[in-house]
Parts: sequence; C-alpha cells; structure tokens
Amino acid sequence: MTKTVKLSIRASGETESPTVEDLLAQLRDYFAILEGVEEAIAPDGRQAIQWRIVAATTNSPLAFEAVAFPIDFAVNIDQRVDLVTQQTALGLAVLKNRNERPPYFTDKVLLRAEQLFKRVTNGLSETKIEYGDGLPGLDITPTVARIAASNTRQVLAPPDKPYDELGSVEGYAKSIERDGFGRYILWVKHRLTGETIKCLASGPAITELETHQIRDVWRGRRVQVYGKMHFKGLGILSQVEATQVRFLRDRKELPDYEEILDENFTGGLRTEEYLTRLRDGQL
Repeated sequence: MTKTVKLSIRASGETESPTVEDLLAQLRDYFAILEGVEEAIAPDGRQAIQWRIVAATTNSPLAFEAVAFPIDFAVNIDQRVDLVTQQTALGLAVLKNRNERPPYFTDKVLLRAEQLFKRVTNGLSETKIEYGDGLPGLDITPTVARIAASNTRQVLAPPDKPYDELGSVEGYAKSIERDGFGRYILWVKHRLTGETIKCLASGPAITELETHQIRDVWRGRRVQVYGKMHFKGLGILSQVEATQVRFLRDRKELPDYEEILDENFTGGLRTEEYLTRLRDGQL
C-alpha cells in the first residue's frame, strides 16, 4: 500500500447527509480526475494505479480514505502515485484561483473537475480533499466552487481569439494514418499537457514518417513536430501543420553520466580558478 487520499463530503440542509446520487457522483468524478491525470502523465497512456476505499466513517460529514494499489501485482508505483497526486492537488488549486489550464489536465479531466466543483453549489455544501506530505489540501465550499467552476469553464471555452504561430511541439507518437482527404496524419500525445494533438504532415515530414516502423508508434517514441501551430485560445494548441518531424532517441539510448563525465574537464584547475579564467578569456 502507498499514499492515502482522504475525502469528506457534506450535503446542504439540516441532515448534512448527501443523496446517493450526489455522493457516488462526487467520488466518481474525483477518482476520474486522478485517473485522467495519470493517463496524461504516462507516455503510453496506460494506468498503473488502482484506487481502493480502505476506510469510511459515518460521522458528519461522511469521510473516506482511499489508497493506491498497483494494477499489476508487486509493481512499485510509489513514484507515479507521488507525481499523480502532486499534479492533481496543484492542478485543482490552480483552478480554484485562476482560469489557467494546469499541466496534465486534459479536456476530459477539466470536465470532471467542473462537475466536482458545480456539485457543491447544487446539493452539496462542502467537499474536502487531503493528501498529506505537504501537498495543498482543498476545501470546496459554495463560494470556492462557484469561482473554480467558472475558471474551469473559461479554460474549456476560452474567450481568446484563435491564432497561429510557427513553432514546435514535443510529445509521444500515438498513431499514423490518412484521413478522408488522403492527408497524412500523425497523432501526438503532448508531453506537458497529455492532450492528443493532430499533426497534418506534408513535405519532409511525410518522408520522415515513411522511414520509421510501426514499432516506433506502438512504443510511443518521442517526437518533435515543427510547423504552423494552430491555437484555439491562449496557449491551447489544437492542431499542427507539420513540415518536419524528428523522432528522438529512447531514454535507454541516451548516454548516462558515466559516459559524459570528464574527470579532467578543468585541466587540473580548481573550479573557482577555471571559471575565473574562462570569464577573463585566459583559458
């Protein structure tokens, strides 16, 4: 067993007891957020974490404790659990304060978050989430919920005008296909947001795709895509007209520190003296 997440849910009204629908929906939406963030973080989009309720109290408010278990027996998931809970906690805190898309919060995750917030303005009076380990907890009251739901809605439907710019995006190759117009399409999972980006390939980009094998896609090979980037709002990438595609080396193919370490880098000089001579142009 690894990290524990605690949730308490209070309903509005004299009894403070939530309806079955509100209680189950609130739990379902929160754990769907955790699962969605994990899918966005994982290069292959696969889940390794299974959340299980290990304790519940019937005091007011109702409280639940959930623990992360590995889907595959005996697999160490501690690092992934830490990253998922950290990004979820920080992401919900961001939405509480401003209309900015948090890392790894895909549209699917944002829709769940919006429902989590909105339910506290209609049926529930409070939802508390605690993570421990110094991560920011979240106390969703009706006032907080209204602001957070509005922020989330603005991220999903930004008021900003669409715009284009030249640039590049890095992510993981998901699939290569041709659409109904015969155009070559590379689907890329964005490394930072987890969103799937449609890349229309042309020119040298098509040539590069033709030289790679299916296993590069099946293994989620890292890629950099260059071209005209279409944004539907500020910083929200929707599509790329790719003129160049570069497949990056796998982590296991990259040199480790022993291969790049040069024990005589400073030529026997102390670090301070080396930097001084370098700055003064005396090397």
